[in-house]
Amino acid sequence: MNAPKVHIIIVNYGTPYDTLECLDSVVSNDYDNYQVIIVDVGNKNNSKKIIGEWIEKKPETGFTLLTEKENKGFAYANNIGIRYVLKQKDYDFIWLLNNDTVIKEDSLSKLVECYYRYNKNKKVGFIGSKIVDYKERDLIQNVGGLFNKWTGYSVLKGLDEKDKGQFDTDDLKVDYIVGASMFFHSSLINDTGLMPEDYFLYYEDVEWCLKAKHAGFVNISCNNSVVFHKQGVSTGTKLITNESFNENKKYLYSSYILLYKRNFRSLLPIAYFILFKHFAGRIYHGNYKEAKMILKVIFNKK
Repeated sequence: MNAPKVHIIIVNYGTPYDTLECLDSVVSNDYDNYQVIIVDVGNKNNSKKIIGEWIEKKPETGFTLLTEKENKGFAYANNIGIRYVLKQKDYDFIWLLNNDTVIKEDSLSKLVECYYRYNKNKKVGFIGSKIVDYKERDLIQNVGGLFNKWTGYSVLKGLDEKDKGQFDTDDLKVDYIVGASMFFHSSLINDTGLMPEDYFLYYEDVEWCLKAKHAGFVNISCNNSVVFHKQGVSTGTKLITNESFNENKKYLYSSYILLYKRNFRSLLPIAYFILFKHFAGRIYHGNYKEAKMILKVIFNKK
């Protein structure tokens, strides 16, 4: 029996050399039956040429480069890759992998094993990896997340914990998988649809996983599948401080409100209360620029 086919989707937006490092790690992985779809957005920093030349040097035919001129967000770009996969006749699994990651040799094979181990007794939805910091490789970024609609809080399991093997004894049932590494059987799309494109950045992965959960699936963090991640936690719970990232914080707050509007409209006051708490915190710490940004989101101002 042939190993199931895995299509790996990697979105590149202006960081081609990060993408090449990610691709090099994929090529070195121990699972053979895969194909990689790279979605290049905007051809920033000559990325189309750089990635294209890398592909041309590979004797394998398992790499496809798709291009999109306009940046319409994380979900939109990933869905380009997913739609491409669904037109093929040889797909089993899809793995969404951030381009700023490097995978361990057995990361993919462990994800496949995890699916079949759990799918015997329950409907498996999204499966994530243990996301570890790229530089500090004993520092966990997350092993999936928990979301409480009643309190409004999202918690990343393992955030900033030293990796002492505390999550390695068993896989974890979680509410959502962070978008840096999302693995799933392609048939799941029949129940969840594509990644919700109303979000430009942040919380699209949370809503997608909650859809799977509401449809009766179980989302799992497969903690013996390790992925090293460069840029910090994707959901924005832990925010790095460089200026370009700060410009994206408005999406963190606006997407949070959108999550409630789309999924928990009757609980929308909870989301606004949380944002007002963030606003007060920024005022207290003298971060008036971000406080102003939060107010604009609350009152839906451009």
